[in-house]
Amino acid sequence: MKNKIWAAAVMGLLALSLSATVATAQCTPVPAETGVMIKFDGDAWAYETAYDVANLSSAFGSQLTVVGLVSKFCYPFADLDPLDPGTEYTFIWDGLVSQGTVTTILDSTRRYNTKYVGGNFRIYAGSPRNAPVAAVLPALPAGGVVPDAFVDGTLLLSGQMDTLNVLVSRISGIYSGSFRTNYWCTGGTRYGQVENAINLLSGLWCPAPPSVPAATGTCSLPVGWTAHPNGKWDTPLTVPAQRSTWGKIKTLYR
Repeated sequence: MKNKIWAAAVMGLLALSLSATVATAQCTPVPAETGVMIKFDGDAWAYETAYDVANLSSAFGSQLTVVGLVSKFCYPFADLDPLDPGTEYTFIWDGLVSQGTVTTILDSTRRYNTKYVGGNFRIYAGSPRNAPVAAVLPALPAGGVVPDAFVDGTLLLSGQMDTLNVLVSRISGIYSGSFRTNYWCTGGTRYGQVENAINLLSGLWCPAPPSVPAATGTCSLPVGWTAHPNGKWDTPLTVPAQRSTWGKIKTLYR
């Protein structure tokens, strides 16, 4: 009888392991995505209150907002499906205050470095799907749509951001950009799965073109938008332990 109970326990653990494998199959990382927890790609955009597109310059005190749709969930949120036709997963970064763009020039290289402080983020699950995607992105201002459609629904996760560093480079007329900050979670219905451990929020930053025609490495956007970011929240360095352990299960059958 005891052997049968042990066998049942082992089979139960195996089933749990297999189900976890299936749930995270969509998150098998490519080398550049190791450790990804939440990812966003083509449907994310930035806008500011005082930004000079022609000079890629953010004025001191300008407020940056980023909105978008999640494109992938991995551990510990692999049970959420961003392609669910009845639910959309949206996010916003706000409270980001520019410290002013610092421009440096060296030969054919020009760098635009901007730091933003005071940032927060929130991730929502909402129904129906009403946030605009890239194909129908409106010009700004878009009252009732931006940011409204990105902040409705159930708050899944909220948190704070360390200083956000945005770097745009122009080398021989070709542009490239990136962003990087640390984040930690503070609330939301899924907070218990990550708690307040710190990790990286980073990715690419494609600026609106400073001139026409658009230069290589820039992203043509409707009026009012300043950049198209795409990136990821990495899985926190520590996550809450599962409630059950193999040791606990063994004690049940002694």
